[in-house]
Parts: sequence; C-alpha cells; structure tokens
Amino acid sequence: MSIDILVQVLLSGLLLGGIYALVAFGLSLVYGVANILNIAHGTLLAISGVVASLIFAATGWNPILIIPLLVLPVFLFGYLFHAALLRPLASRGKHDETIGTVLITVGSLIMMSDITGVVAGTNQQNIPVRSEILEFGDVIVPLTQVWILAGIIGLTIILHLYLKYAWFGRAVRAVTQDPLGATICGVNGPRAKALTFAGGSGLVAIAGVLYAMIYPVDPYMGFSLTVRAFTIIIIGGIGNLAGAMIAGIMLGVAESFTAFLWAPKWAPAISVVLLLIILVLFPRGLALWKRA
Repeated sequence: MSIDILVQVLLSGLLLGGIYALVAFGLSLVYGVANILNIAHGTLLAISGVVASLIFAATGWNPILIIPLLVLPVFLFGYLFHAALLRPLASRGKHDETIGTVLITVGSLIMMSDITGVVAGTNQQNIPVRSEILEFGDVIVPLTQVWILAGIIGLTIILHLYLKYAWFGRAVRAVTQDPLGATICGVNGPRAKALTFAGGSGLVAIAGVLYAMIYPVDPYMGFSLTVRAFTIIIIGGIGNLAGAMIAGIMLGVAESFTAFLWAPKWAPAISVVLLLIILVLFPRGLALWKRA
C-alpha cells in the first residue's frame, strides 16, 4: 500500500468518524441525563438526511441553510416525544421504565422508517454538492469535506464549553452526576431531561445533513448508526465529548480500512465486533479519557 493511498483512506476515516462522534454526542447526553436508551436515535439521522436531500433537490439551497430548517422541527419533535411518550414512564419502577423506553423507541424506529419510506421512497438519496479539490501529490481531498470536519470539531468545542460554563450545561452535568442533589439545588430535573433529549435530537439532525453531503442515506439505515453510537459511548465514556470524538474517529478509521482492505460490506460489522470485544474484556465499560 502506497503512502498516498494510506493517507486517502485515513482522511476518509477521520471524516466518517467525526460524523459518528456527532451522532454519539446526543445519544450520550440523553443516556447520561435522562437514562434513556433511545434506539431510534440513528433513525432521526437517516430521516433528517432524507428530508435534507429532498429539500436540496427541490430548491438547490446551500446545505448550511437547510440545517436550521431541520434542527428546530427535530428539536421540537424530540421535546414532544419525550413529554408524551417517555416522561410518563418515570412514574413506573426502574425495570418497567427501562423496558418501556426500549419498546417505545424501537416501535418509533419502525414507524418513522416506514412512514418516511412511503412518503419519500426507499431509494438511497444524498446531497450532491460541488466542491473544489485540494491536491497533495496523489492525495485528493474535496474542500467540502475539510469544512465539514472543521465544523464538527468546532461544534464539539462549543458543546464542551457550553456544558462546562453555561448554567443549563452545569445543570445537565449535575443531573447526570446526582439527580437528587441537583433537584435540591433547584434544578428542574424533568425539564432538564426533556430539553436534553430534544437537544440530542437536534444534534443528530445536524449530523444527518452532513452525512447526506458525503454518503447516501435511506430511511432504514438508522439502527446500524445507533449501534455505532453506542459503541462510541462505551469506548469514550458517557457524557465525555472529547472521548466520543476520539472513539468516533477510531471507529471511522477502522471502518475505512476494513472497506479498503477487505470489502465495503464488512465495514459496518466492525462496530459490532468492537462492542462485543469491549463488553467481554471490560464489562464495566472503557472510559479512556477524562469526563467532560
């Protein structure tokens, strides 16, 4: 393998891993704060990507302009979804709440995928953005991909600073660490959980647009993305944005090299293999980096 090909595959993995990390951010916060296993999380990315592709095909707008059009509706959907379907489960026992959450999110995954498939079709779609090319010898990098990766890194930094210094960010961290203590200190726990769930949904909508700019999307690809996100959370640690970014890049690079050296159809299996290995070798999880 030449060094140029190695660098090309590595850059592709970095970009893919950055998008995976962005998907994992929202899921990590939702699980850490609301203790919800949202199996439908990846499906929101798939649907957001499909809707963004349809909007782009109909209008030709810059995808950056499409992002705010999707984030607010998905944010509101997440808030209402939590308030109507998930919050009532809190009155039940812990065991019933966990099972109910899984059943509701799995059922929602199936319904949302089928509805989107009927309305928008099941064919793969994407956002074919024209881009200038950066050439470094035989290494070719679309400028759009550079800006996407830079945007993901910038958003990660902003989220980290928000969670660390903003009042609501500190409230979210307090609920994650000690729900009872946070309530005593005046934090509205149910509202914080609902807003966190909605915020996680908004983040995955951003990831959906970015994903559709590089890879094809369809309504039924969401579950595999959720598995990848859970793998990243286990490797990087719940609520740890820096750890999720590094773990996401690790997974993205691993998939890129698997697709190149073996076959593209085997790349999605890497996340499952990593998840099984980590669960067997580290039953309590593997947090390699300090919590955000």
